[in-house]
Amino acid sequence: MQLDLGQKLRHLREQKGWTLAEASEHTGVSISHLSAIEKGNRPNPSFFLVAKLAQAYGVPLNYFLDPVEEPSENTSNEAGVAETPAAYREIAQRLAEEHALDDPSKLLELLAQYLRDRTTKYGK
Repeated sequence: MQLDLGQKLRHLREQKGWTLAEASEHTGVSISHLSAIEKGNRPNPSFFLVAKLAQAYGVPLNYFLDPVEEPSENTSNEAGVAETPAAYREIAQRLAEEHALDDPSKLLELLAQYLRDRTTKYGK
């Protein structure tokens, strides 16, 4: 069974023993917004919000991106470029190393650089 984002967030919160109010304090996200995400009423929160939640819960960003059963490292997309969890880990690591989650302009700058690097590397 594959967990969705809300189920993963609820699981993390319960592992920490946090109420929604405590999770709100730790994440800076309103109780109602957290509750809506956990219930699946807001299934597609922004990348910035997911990155912020990953940081607060102490998990790598790819925790929310990877399915329960991790895909094969050899999976290729239509252009023949390998799309692996390693690619997600790479950008998550860059963002964490640069503390980009605390600065939206830095976050956008690093994401843009990452996309430029991938375009150059894969010719997309």
